[in-house]
Amino acid sequence: MKISIKFLAIALSVYLSSLSITEPSAAQVGEYCRFESGAIAEKENLRLAAFDDKPDSNKTRSYQEIVRKHQQSLKECRQKSWLKTQGVWLRLYPCDIQSGKLDEVMDRIANRGYNQVFIEVISNGKILLPSSQNFSAWESLIDSEKYKDADLLKMAIAKGRERGIKVHAWLFTMNFGTGYAKGLDSDRQPKWNAERQRAIALNAFGDNTISIVENLGKNNEGEVSSKDQLFIDPYNYQAQSDLYLVVNEVLKRKPDGVAFDYVRYKRGAGAASVVSNVQYLWIYGKASLQALRDRAENLQGRELIVRFLKQGFVTPNDLKAIKTLYPQETDPQWQGLQLTTDKKPTLKYWQSELWRLAVNHAFVGVTYYLNTVAKPVFRQGLPASIAFFSDGNQPVGAGFDSRMQPWHLFTSSYEWQPMAYAACGKPDCVVAQVRKVALNSSSRTKISPIIVGQWEDLPTNALVANRPSLEVQMQAIRSAVPRIDSISHFAFGWQEVENSRSRQFCKL
Repeated sequence: MKISIKFLAIALSVYLSSLSITEPSAAQVGEYCRFESGAIAEKENLRLAAFDDKPDSNKTRSYQEIVRKHQQSLKECRQKSWLKTQGVWLRLYPCDIQSGKLDEVMDRIANRGYNQVFIEVISNGKILLPSSQNFSAWESLIDSEKYKDADLLKMAIAKGRERGIKVHAWLFTMNFGTGYAKGLDSDRQPKWNAERQRAIALNAFGDNTISIVENLGKNNEGEVSSKDQLFIDPYNYQAQSDLYLVVNEVLKRKPDGVAFDYVRYKRGAGAASVVSNVQYLWIYGKASLQALRDRAENLQGRELIVRFLKQGFVTPNDLKAIKTLYPQETDPQWQGLQLTTDKKPTLKYWQSELWRLAVNHAFVGVTYYLNTVAKPVFRQGLPASIAFFSDGNQPVGAGFDSRMQPWHLFTSSYEWQPMAYAACGKPDCVVAQVRKVALNSSSRTKISPIIVGQWEDLPTNALVANRPSLEVQMQAIRSAVPRIDSISHFAFGWQEVENSRSRQFCKL
């Protein structure tokens, strides 16, 4: 009996001792599942020791063990929270390939309770694919011969999973960036060939989204038009093919999902943020024009569409001319034409219907392109999400928001991620944007808002000015739309400013 009592005493002592060691490392605070400072410091010290120039195998094992404990703790906390998924958007840099750097980034993400991360696949015109396996239209982010096999995306997915974080690939859909088709392909031929030149979106004046700079001011959300954006014609096969290849390459890295961003046209600034004339729509690329002309259902319809696109309007003389050209036909016909009971339709009617045709053509081009490049994601049974602005599809006066973002046409097979970026000093305007999407979606649609802000315990910066804390915004969304259990924050670099700057300017 004495031996048993002694044994129990020893066992109890060991158990209590283990609690004093492990409990702080797994301790979390509140419903947002953030780790306590003591747990964060302990893990960071072990990470530094594990990736030291002369690593200690015992400390490496200790680091791996604390990562596993934090993974389980994060999982359990999220299961108990109303917010089942808390995501964050992340850009990687070349130096993240260095030993222990991705571990540090993913640790910092897990420390704040995030169990989902969206990793930007193409940033600043460069792609995360290793240069030795890059057959895309973009140059590799890491172009060093020493690191030609470095697969940042694959590594980041693995590092995230080790910490209980689901890693989604974040792709720009129609904004290919100015790095598109730079450099040479595997046959040493210029990537910027004739086919890719025809892939660029154009307006009626031959302008693309680089050659025209809308510098008349800011739009309603404070965004200044950028020179670094290059948008493609969604009807163009080469553009579809180039992104389709990237999607397939990304899927080889086994992400937990794919998020499609910039599922829209370029937004202008100032007066150009609204478009009310067909000639300013980005539908004048060769493929888009051909598809629009093909929407005609008779020769009169085709001729009237051609004249409308060329002039920006039609005249009484145009109506007479098409009657003379094709007298065997009664009236112009095209897809979606709203028939009128008037025996002799007015010029205003034809103008209105042609404008509606052009707008719908622009909208449908976006969804057609999206559904094309997203096919491989659905084939693998992975979640596909769409980031969009709740006001990106709205009519403004006689025109439309120039982004022409048709989220009203997105299906519930996608996860909807409304970018609720409104800034009014309180959560009301953010909630209004989220509520608008919720009211205009089916009950089957998963809605996961993206918000901008700062945690209450972090210093504010200009990037998140005039916005309440993330906590306040999330609670307001929860109260307004209880069905939402997934929210993400843009962006991690805005929370960890110094860390992100040091990573950004680091040189391999």
